[in-house]
Amino acid sequence: MWDRHDPERLEQRIRVEPDGSITALSGKIEFGQGIRTAFAQIVADELDIPIERVNVVLGDTDQVPFDFGTFGSHSIVQETPLLRKAAAFARHLLLDRASAKLGLPAEKLDTEAGAIVGGGKRVPYAELLDSEPLAGTIPDRVALMPADRRKYAGRPMPRLEARDIVTGRATFVADVRLPGMARGAMVRPPTRGAKLRSLDDSAARTMPGVIAVVRQGDVVGVVAERDEQARAAAGAVVAEWHVVPVEGPTAEVPMRSDADVDEKFRAASVRLAQTYVLPPIASAPIGPSAAVADIRAAGATMYVGTQRPFGVREQVAKTVGLPEKKVRVLPQITSGTYGRNSAADAAVEAAILSKGSGRPVLLQWTREEEFAWSPSRPEAVLEISAGLDAAGRIVAWRYDEHTNVHTAAGLDPQVLTVTSGRNAVPPYTGFPARVTLHIEPTRLRTANFRSLAAAENVFAIESFMDELASLSEQDPLAFRLRHIDDDRFRRVVERVAERSRWRERPGGRRGRGIACTVYHDTYVAQVAEVEVSLSGAVRLVNVWCVVDPGQTLNPEGVRNQIEGGIQQSASWTLREELLHRDGRVINTGWDTYPIATFRDAPESIDVLVAGDESAPPTGVGEPGAVPTAAAIANAVYAASGARLRSVPLTRERVRKAMAG
Repeated sequence: MWDRHDPERLEQRIRVEPDGSITALSGKIEFGQGIRTAFAQIVADELDIPIERVNVVLGDTDQVPFDFGTFGSHSIVQETPLLRKAAAFARHLLLDRASAKLGLPAEKLDTEAGAIVGGGKRVPYAELLDSEPLAGTIPDRVALMPADRRKYAGRPMPRLEARDIVTGRATFVADVRLPGMARGAMVRPPTRGAKLRSLDDSAARTMPGVIAVVRQGDVVGVVAERDEQARAAAGAVVAEWHVVPVEGPTAEVPMRSDADVDEKFRAASVRLAQTYVLPPIASAPIGPSAAVADIRAAGATMYVGTQRPFGVREQVAKTVGLPEKKVRVLPQITSGTYGRNSAADAAVEAAILSKGSGRPVLLQWTREEEFAWSPSRPEAVLEISAGLDAAGRIVAWRYDEHTNVHTAAGLDPQVLTVTSGRNAVPPYTGFPARVTLHIEPTRLRTANFRSLAAAENVFAIESFMDELASLSEQDPLAFRLRHIDDDRFRRVVERVAERSRWRERPGGRRGRGIACTVYHDTYVAQVAEVEVSLSGAVRLVNVWCVVDPGQTLNPEGVRNQIEGGIQQSASWTLREELLHRDGRVINTGWDTYPIATFRDAPESIDVLVAGDESAPPTGVGEPGAVPTAAAIANAVYAASGARLRSVPLTRERVRKAMAG
């Protein structure tokens, strides 16, 4: 296993196996974004080996190098150069070994399909190991495979894990089975932060199948032979709790503060101010949280769904009193919970139950537990004001973001600006701005969510840009282009307008809206077309998207991610709202928290991957979800004249706005 302070060494990244296949190692996690396939493409190209002979190991803390976690659409950005250099270095070492073995200079040798060739001879990689694995510090500079010899990067490829997933062979966390494994269930307090005053578990201990009632501090759970036995016994535990209201932190962080904002604002010909409101929403994974823990005196093994395997290792080690290096975390496939899996709550609970019972334990949360206890996306109130000059250009901008903390990483201003304040600074230029982030308390449990605060901020900014365009009687597309200096940004906006035939406005009850942004150096623009009934019901009909993520490893993978982000964001926009009172979530099932289904999918989603191949690769796991809400809201306005500044865009809200 490797420590966070180790230098980048080849054996941390690349292994040539005895059969000549290649194992690539990364601390990142695959949970739907396609990085396993992308990493295999890179390594296969640099080592000149068929991709079928590349195995990618992700997140196994006993094998991979330390990694802080998978978030922020950073996996490709961070890992591509490291894996590429490692694989290229391995290729050079193999050439050197072949040179010594064959008595030929390395420059007279080449690679071909997993072997060294030259001088009329062919030596498979496996024959060059000589019981001594490839190793060494990866140099800063190493000659890469020429671009014209790369067979995989930049080409569409099916996901390596896709067949197993669609045929049911894939192992999700709740599918793990260990010898002697028991099932666990938790005794939940009435609210977050409640302290246990007293416990009567006498009835639970005598129930069928019960192995142990486990208590550690304020955590209480039951371990039994079967799931229904554990849940029944947990329900029989009588616990008295002291409810202590817990609220999130507060902070105020200036993100941009130009000197002449107020002066320019006073001199503006036209001024506009609006407020946009977004409710908290649930991660709502199709598969609720689960973990399998096998805690023994000599060490622990954890099977989890996580974006932070080393974070889970650290938390479990502290919880059960083991050194970190005695805890092995083996990430399993999860149900696509962007952000939710940053928290290790199910894993820690399973570890407590396993240690207390002396058995391996599978803990599977219920749907109600997932809604009531998992962290949600924070709510946001976004206040914007701007001034325009006589020619209709923005001359001043003020923006106040009021939201809850989006991460458990503390109140460091630098951390807050890239999490809770993500995309609060507008991507447009030519005017002074003042942008302030206000972190406000909440009794809900909040944490990382797909795109962090970007989706909320872009909803407000792009809705407001439409309102400014309408106020000054300008086309929303033309108004945006007047304030874009970045050529790449301009290109994606212009191309999405072309693909959607922006100027050919649909008739009847249909309308189109545009929204765009730059998310972590990924440029994305979208046009949504909706149909609004007289009763206020909104149907998403078509979406066009153009995305520039720089150099593109797998265009099909990019399209998949963007399409998925659009679908998910449309669900947030049209349906989802987490209701709560005094820190308690009210809607804890699909009947009261509806999400989009197949019948809500648009007729078409057209995604053009227009990556600038001269630019380094950027991420696409989150950008597709960011502009969608604003594009839909702007389309609703175009179709019906109803301007909505809060989501979800329910029938009742749209009908009321239409009447107004």
